[in-house]
Amino acid sequence: MSIVLGTKPEKEVRVPDKEVLEYDHAFAVRMKALRDERGLKRGWVADRLGVHYNTLKNWELGKAHPGTRELLALCKLYHVKPEKFFRSV
Repeated sequence: MSIVLGTKPEKEVRVPDKEVLEYDHAFAVRMKALRDERGLKRGWVADRLGVHYNTLKNWELGKAHPGTRELLALCKLYHVKPEKFFRSV
């Protein structure tokens, strides 16, 4: 199947809510686990990323998600590749 720019696909790609929630939860759990494995405090990590403590807390609870810049900063801080956050559920 090839896609021509400016044309609509034949069928819309749908991702079930359940699948999204599973990945959101897994992402949040991995984010907190990586911090815990390194023995880092949430406030210290938030300071290094330039975000508020509650922002990092919400990411780790799955209530919000980091942007690309913040995700890459987390990867550098934790010495992991971005794929580490996106393993299959």
